[in-house]
Amino acid sequence: MIKRLDKDVSTRIAAGEVIERPSSVAKELIENSIDADAKNITIYLEQGGKSSFVIEDDGIGIEKEELPLALERYATSKISTIDDLETISTLGYRGEALASIAAVSHMEIRSRTSDSKMGGLIRCDCGTITLHTDNPCLRGTRIQVDDLFCNLPARRKFLKTASAELRRIIQIVNDYALIHPELTFRLFSDGKKILERLPVKDVSAALELRWGEAQIYYSETVSGHASARLWWNPIADSRRVVISLFVNNRRVQDTTVRAAICGGDSTAYGEWLALVNIPPEQVDVNIHPTKEEVRFRRSQDIFKLIYDAARNIFAERFSIRKSGSSDIDTAQENFFTQIKQSYQNINANERLFSNEPWRPNSACADSRVCSPDAATYIPPGSAKFLEDPSEKKYIGQTARGFLLFDFPNALAVMDPHAAHERILYEEILAKFNDSVDVQDLAIPEEIPPALMPEVSLSEKELNKLGFVSRGGLLTGVPAIKGKGHLSPVDMLRSALRGLAAEKDPAKRDREVWWRMARLACRDAVKLGQRIEKFEAEELLRRLERCDTPYTCPHGRPTVFILDNKKLEEWFER
Repeated sequence: MIKRLDKDVSTRIAAGEVIERPSSVAKELIENSIDADAKNITIYLEQGGKSSFVIEDDGIGIEKEELPLALERYATSKISTIDDLETISTLGYRGEALASIAAVSHMEIRSRTSDSKMGGLIRCDCGTITLHTDNPCLRGTRIQVDDLFCNLPARRKFLKTASAELRRIIQIVNDYALIHPELTFRLFSDGKKILERLPVKDVSAALELRWGEAQIYYSETVSGHASARLWWNPIADSRRVVISLFVNNRRVQDTTVRAAICGGDSTAYGEWLALVNIPPEQVDVNIHPTKEEVRFRRSQDIFKLIYDAARNIFAERFSIRKSGSSDIDTAQENFFTQIKQSYQNINANERLFSNEPWRPNSACADSRVCSPDAATYIPPGSAKFLEDPSEKKYIGQTARGFLLFDFPNALAVMDPHAAHERILYEEILAKFNDSVDVQDLAIPEEIPPALMPEVSLSEKELNKLGFVSRGGLLTGVPAIKGKGHLSPVDMLRSALRGLAAEKDPAKRDREVWWRMARLACRDAVKLGQRIEKFEAEELLRRLERCDTPYTCPHGRPTVFILDNKKLEEWFER
């Protein structure tokens, strides 16, 4: 028998579609404050927003008489007719957020407009208004949400820990601070100031605060009335593509944009910020309950905008062809194709000297980017000859910089850069099993404001890893051999990324050390650098002592072995 659901049941179902966790509350209410032309937005949390979430702004405010209407579902000041759905220019428009939050919490709203001497106050318990009265308050709006999902215990059980929920909210605040550099954002958690974003001149300046002093690449493409702006921070120790996407200043996710960035001329590992501006009628924002997805009317045009911008960025970094450029030779145009082919040619070379097939790393699609525990490629015959204790004589160095050794019954060609990378990598990873020594900094370095929230949340884990901080200053870092190119703040950033990437506490330390080891590999000798005989011999001895001497940490071979028998067959001897 079909029957209508009670209003209380249907309201909770609808609320569950819009509000999933405290970060959903943060997103919806921050967007309301931005729509209200606020200049200052402050958030106060308790237990990651699970027990209490308060947001204050200095926006235009709400009239006291309209406060009950603001809590009704589908009551909004943003649109009025069906035609307005085709040209939405505000972040909010459906009138669902406040009603959904009020249905699953204890909510209080205080608000006053600039032309009113007295403000208003309204309280609502799980969808029922319990108080509506005058209240003296500052211009703007203050919304307090207590005991989120108090009437949905099953939903409350699925919430993460307070620190995990806090991290989600920090991410949202940081993202909106990027695209609204003219605003002030403050975040307090359990009485402590966690984050403060003061106004800066533009998005690029906000990114410098967020990403640090890394080299940031930027490109902008325009087509008709649509435009795309891309910023890229290529993180050396990253194995992920993290994209913060805003379409008409709306924070969303979109597979078209991700495909365009990842489909460019290079591996897109690192952090991306993508801002797409498009006429409102060319994008449908009303396809997802939480408004986190959009549908482009002409997705192929958006793909091309992003793809061209990404290619321009890769071209700037790698000096390859830019989008739209025609004055370039074939070799440059196929730069990345040639690199890939060079790896395929390894297979052909091995067939000359061995009947064994090439064994790429089966743990990842690209054998040059391997995880700490992944199986790695072993050049045929390398294990037998590297492990042979017999004498190995150094012959010399090629013009290109490769090292030649006369092994018993074989000729060996070593890439000194790859070999040194492997040596440094394993020396640093060895620290994982030992106690971590702390190197005190002679001159403490200021921790960038963008990192302070994560440093505060992960203070105990960072201390265990050898990082010491006091009063916003970094005073000590892990004592790592061969980290010449790593600044203390770079090490801290890498550690924080490792903690964020690995959710299993038992594996987090190894993830952090692996990332810092990868970064420290930049100190390896460069191919082409002149190497003396005793240095080459010592490099070989140290490589032989490695647990996995056959490849560098990125999966490239360190040594190729040319068996004398194969050479004799080749020369028909």
